[in-house]
Amino acid sequence: MKFCPKCCTEYRDDIAKCADCGSALVGQAEQDKIRLAREHESAEEFIPVQTAGDRFAADVMRDALEKDDIPVLIRSFVDTSFDGIFIPQKGWGMILVPKEFYDRARHIITSIEQSLPEQSEQ
Repeated sequence: MKFCPKCCTEYRDDIAKCADCGSALVGQAEQDKIRLAREHESAEEFIPVQTAGDRFAADVMRDALEKDDIPVLIRSFVDTSFDGIFIPQKGWGMILVPKEFYDRARHIITSIEQSLPEQSEQ
C-alpha cells in the first residue's frame, strides 16, 4: 500500500500521486516515520543535519543513524512535476534529526561521508 504524506489517504501500489492534494505517495515505512514525527513534533524539533547528494547516500546515513538509535527523517527534494531538475543545485534530500541528537548524528555522518563515493560533476 502507498500513502499520501500530507493527508494520510491510503492508495493502491500502482498509483503515484494523491488525488486530493497531488503529493507524491510514499510506502508504509516512510508513512510510519512521518506519523511518528508528527506525534513527536511538540516534544522534539527535527533539524537538518546533512544534505544528501543522492538516494544511496541518504539511505546509508539513515541506516547508520538508526543503528545508533537516533530518530531520523529524510525529506527528499525530488519533485515529480519538475522531474528532478533542481537536484544538482539543492541535493537529493535533507537528513533531519531531533535537536538533542544533532551532535551525535553529525559525528556519525562525518565518519561515514569519507567512505561514500565522490559525486562526479556532470
